[in-house]
Amino acid sequence: MTVPTHHADAREPLRPLLARIWREYLSRHKPAFFTSMLLAGVSGGLTALLLKFLEPAIDLLFGQHQGPVTIWKTVTIPADKVLIAIPLFIIVVAVIRSLSMAGQAALVNRLGHGIVGDIQKQLFSGMIRADLSRLRSQHSGTFVSSVLFDANLVREAFTSGVVNYTQNALMLLGVIIAMGFIDLPLTLIVLLGVPVVSWIIRRFGKKSRKAARGAMVETEALSSALMENLDGVRVIKIENREAAEEARVSTVIDRRQRHVIKGADSRAFSGPASDIVAYAVVAAVMAYAGWSASQGQMTVGAFASFIGMLLLAGQALRQVTNLTTVLSEGFTAARRLF
Repeated sequence: MTVPTHHADAREPLRPLLARIWREYLSRHKPAFFTSMLLAGVSGGLTALLLKFLEPAIDLLFGQHQGPVTIWKTVTIPADKVLIAIPLFIIVVAVIRSLSMAGQAALVNRLGHGIVGDIQKQLFSGMIRADLSRLRSQHSGTFVSSVLFDANLVREAFTSGVVNYTQNALMLLGVIIAMGFIDLPLTLIVLLGVPVVSWIIRRFGKKSRKAARGAMVETEALSSALMENLDGVRVIKIENREAAEEARVSTVIDRRQRHVIKGADSRAFSGPASDIVAYAVVAAVMAYAGWSASQGQMTVGAFASFIGMLLLAGQALRQVTNLTTVLSEGFTAARRLF
């Protein structure tokens, strides 16, 4: 890594970029990275398992189940132990899930900030060893912007973004599989919303990348303007140019804010847009479930468990959508840095 580059082509292939990030940064932290991914998978799977326990618990509560309880057609609990075993299982699963999430968060924090430190050290090393002609061709504000702003976007995308994306994607997959065990036709109805959500993700991802590129350019311009004013503050005061410099810097700040707000809007709007699809699916599911229950094909516990899983799937889908925009910003920053 040398002095930061200015122009990043969004059409550049991701594979070489991802390979370089893995080789130079993530591969140094393999144990922490893979452990955090494992914990993300465990917490996602246990979340689906917790909701699955709602079905027998509610059926027992309303007296709609007698005899042993079978979970996912694999684990059978004897009838005389159901009232003790199910609450105990719920507590154990909840504790393991909480510990997994806490361990994942701790590992991601250490991993992410460690990678930022590695990038910042390499950026400084590249700057201090670069040719004088190249250093003089670029403003020092460019370097400051890359070290403080772009590097943090890369950290957010390639550590917490990747791990949390994996966790929510696995949670979504686990919930859909669990829903299939409860009622396959209902699950197929849910999957009808996937193409619409994919379109939403692509659209907001494109907007987020565009806003991120603009924000990075204007952050660089703002850093340059601030350093120029600090270096030349004596001349500015002698020539009474304070008002002119205030106007110039204010213009740069306003331009940067427009891009930052557009990026924040893309992240904020992607979730509600996917929520519309999710609640439309919920409405369709409730209509079908009501008919199925009237035919005696679905118990209260199965319905409650399915709706709980569906709402969790909607939440996980919202997180996946939001994290897609975070990854887009990180890819844009990485292209500028590398």
